[in-house]
Amino acid sequence: MKTEIGKYQPSEILQIIEANYLQHQQLDDIVLKGQGLTLKTTILDWRDICDLVDTTELWKYLDQYFHMAGDRELWMTILEPQDEKTLGDLCNFIADNAEKEIIRPIKLFGNDCNTAAIFKSLKRRLEDRGMDVSDFKPSSRLEPLVKKYKSVLIEEINQLAPTVLPPIDYKTNCVYKWGLRLLLTFIFATVFLGYRKSNWGWATAGICLIGYVMTWLGAWLDPKQASFKNINTVADLVRKIDQRKLASGNL
Repeated sequence: MKTEIGKYQPSEILQIIEANYLQHQQLDDIVLKGQGLTLKTTILDWRDICDLVDTTELWKYLDQYFHMAGDRELWMTILEPQDEKTLGDLCNFIADNAEKEIIRPIKLFGNDCNTAAIFKSLKRRLEDRGMDVSDFKPSSRLEPLVKKYKSVLIEEINQLAPTVLPPIDYKTNCVYKWGLRLLLTFIFATVFLGYRKSNWGWATAGICLIGYVMTWLGAWLDPKQASFKNINTVADLVRKIDQRKLASGNL
């Protein structure tokens, strides 16, 4: 595969951030829905909207995700103070320091093939993230892979082509769903009964604990559904990436 290295534009970094936010809205109930992210959005607001970790941990993720080699002190000058620094500052910094993979066609049966090059790039990206790619094939159905690789696959697709994926159609499993319902329902009952000093508070507290354990366990189990409209296989995904890149002139 012929791979060249180029540079990002700040607008491209923002597109990747927006694409990840679009999917995380469906995956995380705590993420604020329908918020607009712009270059003027502060780091503090971005973290609040997307339910992100503190900047002391966030910089490690960003450094790894964009394959950079920055140190903590340098990243902190970009992310702090959070109420003053913006996504514009962050996008400019990443665009100046990160390398962008530019995929060129590979020869297949004597012809240039874009889709084969895209497939190999995506597979290598997953492999670099420590994923087992033994069942990652063009004919593979995408939904089981999304369940297997979870957000890692989505993040790598978004970095390669941030405008390709529609919002994920995501449904949690029954263990998580009912655990969350128990937790949210009985936590208020526990607080009320505790305030009234009722012995029933111990019973409702126990149910809260059961609900918490169920949500924790459900988070580790596969979701009931995790699919994308009109993208059923890896081949479908690769073709959509190819079409989008051809339309934008990036291939």
